[in-house]
Amino acid sequence: MERSEKNMKGHRSVMEIKKLEVNTRYKQAYHANVSSGWSNDPNGMIYFNGKAHLFFQHYPHQPSWGTMHWGHYVTDDFIKWEELPVALVPDENYEQICGCCSGNAIAIDNKLYLMYTAAQPDRQRQCYAISSDGGVTFKKVANNPILRSEQLSDEVAKSDFRDPKPFRKDGWFYCLAGTRIIDPNKPDEGSGSYSTYLRYMSGGNPSMEFDPDGPISGSVSEFTVEPANGYGNMILFRSRDFYHWEYLGKLIDRTPGFNENYFKLDGVYECPDYINFGDTDVILASPQNLPQDGNMYENVHSSLALIGKLNFETGHFDIRDIQELDAGFDFYAPQNLPMPDGRNIMIAWKEMWDRSYPTQEDNWAGTYTLPRELSFKDGRVYQAPVREVEKYHANKVEISDLVIADGSATVPGIEGNIIDLTAEFKLNSANAVGIRFFKGTEHETVIRYDRNAGTVVMDRTNAGIPLTGKEENINIRTCDVEKTDTIKFRVFLDVISAEVFINDGRYTITGNMYPNPEDIGVEFFAEGGEATVSAVKYDMDVK
Repeated sequence: MERSEKNMKGHRSVMEIKKLEVNTRYKQAYHANVSSGWSNDPNGMIYFNGKAHLFFQHYPHQPSWGTMHWGHYVTDDFIKWEELPVALVPDENYEQICGCCSGNAIAIDNKLYLMYTAAQPDRQRQCYAISSDGGVTFKKVANNPILRSEQLSDEVAKSDFRDPKPFRKDGWFYCLAGTRIIDPNKPDEGSGSYSTYLRYMSGGNPSMEFDPDGPISGSVSEFTVEPANGYGNMILFRSRDFYHWEYLGKLIDRTPGFNENYFKLDGVYECPDYINFGDTDVILASPQNLPQDGNMYENVHSSLALIGKLNFETGHFDIRDIQELDAGFDFYAPQNLPMPDGRNIMIAWKEMWDRSYPTQEDNWAGTYTLPRELSFKDGRVYQAPVREVEKYHANKVEISDLVIADGSATVPGIEGNIIDLTAEFKLNSANAVGIRFFKGTEHETVIRYDRNAGTVVMDRTNAGIPLTGKEENINIRTCDVEKTDTIKFRVFLDVISAEVFINDGRYTITGNMYPNPEDIGVEFFAEGGEATVSAVKYDMDVK
């Protein structure tokens, strides 16, 4: 495809992208984290040519959001990650606003296709790039954009149409996308509106000369526009050949089961994904600005599992339940990777929008969750750490039925900041139990189960470097759980993060915190009476 001299100005090839010099003090040992620059949403998770691929939204030239590129990692075991060259660089007119934005991947005839969003001032459209060398380098197709906003029904906001998820089923290609449904009783956004997506706009006038590698001024929140009319939703397409798409309809409609609180948003259901568990379909999605509901949805933006059944003729999703995927601080845009062995592996961005990111001082920002195996039982989506973590276990320390009488206890050898720790408490006469970790002379993070309240709380108030953000309370998250006499925590610590799997992954709480390197203490505690704890700790030996 020919490109004008104007559009090529400022373009840097993949080979010309240079790494920033970084401070590695907060680099994690067994999580994927960007080597330098900025990263956010995971994209294009696929098993292809014998490796699991993780693409991601990336700005390589500074540690803050900019015109989006696609970074690229591959792995054999979900613990050690190899970085490949940047897969997509924004260099086309149709990418003038935000670059190569979120999307996904699919393999067709032994070629790897990336499907991504390109945004212009008044519309968003979906594009392809194809690799013929095993998924290392990619060429954009000549007739991009392929899936255009002009193909949408009138009720769908053309300027909020993004994050395509292509998949196969029963001889068809299908594609999910996030969007906003326009309320006909209110004035539309109007021609040229940037809508909610362009909180990420690169600044200046959209008609300016396009420089995808130019500096970005301002913060994410400064590019957030006023709420648009309508409500967040998702839409479904299908195709026989992956190039000619038929619009089926919106997933959520005002039918029995429709809950205005979930869908009357001033944003979009971002990064949708589809998983089938036999008779049950699950849609993963990340709604912007979901109102807090009790202890749920305390973050700026949340991530949900919509449980029900998808009609592949009409595009309608019959909702049976909605669950928050993670009750913690730092979890967004989860994506699923179907594996050849039948596992569904989910990874999310382990950060949150409109927050401070202490690693920016070190010339990088952006981490990802430990990959999680998904299952469906008892009406819930369960999450478990990938089983591959076990091959990196070292220095096992185990205790059984340690009695704690309204106080705290430490165990020699149970400490560290790169560990896998499982602890099971029996409350006996205690009202509450928990663990203090990343503990030093001044800092600690706390996970606490209160039997009377039926809650698990993560408290990072004194965890280390103070964090700032839009939330009223940025340091405490509460997860509602069943009121029982036992509680089980599996806690993965990795330098700056804690991922807590509660009761074998029925619930999870994830958060980043920034303690001192010497803050490696672990302490068990009981309140209001006696409890016992049995625990096993492994160091995660990843070299």
